[in-house]
Amino acid sequence: MHFMQMTWIRPSLLFMASLVLPAIQAAAQPAPALEAKIEIRVLDFVAEPADRATVGVLYDRDNAASLKEANAILQAFVEAAGMARKSFTPKLVERHTLDRETGLKGLVLTPSLPASLDDVSRYGIKNHAVILSSGLDCVRRHQCTVGVVTAPEVEIGVSPDIIRKSGIRFADGFQVMAKEY
Repeated sequence: MHFMQMTWIRPSLLFMASLVLPAIQAAAQPAPALEAKIEIRVLDFVAEPADRATVGVLYDRDNAASLKEANAILQAFVEAAGMARKSFTPKLVERHTLDRETGLKGLVLTPSLPASLDDVSRYGIKNHAVILSSGLDCVRRHQCTVGVVTAPEVEIGVSPDIIRKSGIRFADGFQVMAKEY
């Protein structure tokens, strides 16, 4: 009898693990909806230059994961737009066409973009655009303005160097929420 119980329990445990494990893995990855809400609030804290209407979600056409992430981020931005104090018009922007873009005052980077973002940094500095990234690596390398982490807890990191070079000024209350890198 003991052997029969064990042979039933093992397959049941494996089946349960196969159902629960993907949910745990999905929960461990940053949720585009939560990050979009945080990024919208960050954009609301930009005091100068004040116009943040056009926000581009940057992706790389050579990276299928990047395009998929960009679409998820764009959808999350559209769904969370009601949270914003100001009106935002998010749009997809392909990285190879970034130098031809005008009027972007915010850039949201997909996690699958390559580590080197010098072209994106130059665009942000030249156009006074806030560059927002998932994770803090981009901010630590001083290539992005703001990095957002949602797991294991929410953290907002900023690069004072990029903020200064971009001529961006955040409202005073934002300084309390952000960690400088």
